Amino acid sequence: MIFCLFIHVLRLVRPLGMGLLLAVCAAPTLAENAAPGKPDAAGALNGPHIGLVLPLNAQAFRQPAEAVKQGVLAAAKAQPGMPMVRVYPTTDQVANVLAVYQQAVDGGARVIIGPLTKSAVAALAESDITAVPTLALSVPEGEVISPNLYLFGLSLDAEARQVAQLAASEGRNSVLIVAASNAPGKRLQASFIDEWLRLGGKIVGQLSFTPSTDLNTLHGKLDKLQPESIFLAVNAQEARLVRPYLSTATPIPTYATSQAFGGAGDAQKNIDLAGVRFLDMPWMLQPDHPAVMIYPHPEKALSIDGERLYAMGIDAYRLAQLFYRGEMPTRGVVLDGVTGQISLAAGRQFMRELTAAEFQADVVVVIDNAKP
Repeated sequence: MIFCLFIHVLRLVRPLGMGLLLAVCAAPTLAENAAPGKPDAAGALNGPHIGLVLPLNAQAFRQPAEAVKQGVLAAAKAQPGMPMVRVYPTTDQVANVLAVYQQAVDGGARVIIGPLTKSAVAALAESDITAVPTLALSVPEGEVISPNLYLFGLSLDAEARQVAQLAASEGRNSVLIVAASNAPGKRLQASFIDEWLRLGGKIVGQLSFTPSTDLNTLHGKLDKLQPESIFLAVNAQEARLVRPYLSTATPIPTYATSQAFGGAGDAQKNIDLAGVRFLDMPWMLQPDHPAVMIYPHPEKALSIDGERLYAMGIDAYRLAQLFYRGEMPTRGVVLDGVTGQISLAAGRQFMRELTAAEFQADVVVVIDNAKP
């Protein structure tokens, strides 16, 4: 058994100073809410570590940031002897994020995970302060200029493109798009269309709906268009709402992103989605996946989006380990992750190849031979 000595430092005199609980173990792995740049009596605080820069002090982003943090720390605990993680809370203000990032570097971080928000990542991407390898948890628009900055996130745009690739790989040539008339639905629709047309596919129609739409009209339009396949740009609730109105005597192959999957706990609610194929991460679909089995699930239940962010935290720590050990990733597959098969693409962006699955009655079945 490993015995740890817990030292409680009440206050450090620094900007953003706060309480710290530092675990000093035979092989330390993590420390919570560090006040950067100020060593303790033993001089240990500024030692080499992985810095975790998250908007834990921002009300709007605290919940997703906490889910990512739990995933990172769970991964650290599951691998004793690996680099210590020190948490650096920020607000959602760009100036604060950049200042705390610099404090993490000054405090001895050899690798940094974060920031999380698009605005903070965009600001960091345009800066020249990334002195150490940095794994940003969002993908900003435009080119990444800053050195040492890598991108890793849960991109809905990338998912929609992979769904287009899945449908094309299964021989679909034309598609009807049914989208929720809201920002996420329009975003999924636009990304799917871009990739579908690039692959040479045809679009026979685009139908949108709102909560007040008479969905019977969709069925009438469906009969007229007679599509070869359907793409649903919807979330789980919207999928269950609209799918019954898209039924025909001969089932039409239908595709969706992970947003249509409300989790295993929604099994009975998914009956109307039977036959719909979608993509999601191994963490949500494959409990027997070699990597998934290593890591514990959160002690307190999270929302399905929280579970995905928790899994992202696990893989973020695993990628950060590669940088910490000096094993700089190269192009191609670098990690069989809990969020997917992870590879490094152009623009220093880590991409995730997701797992294909299908709703079958009240269960979800992984499609082993599907390849997006």
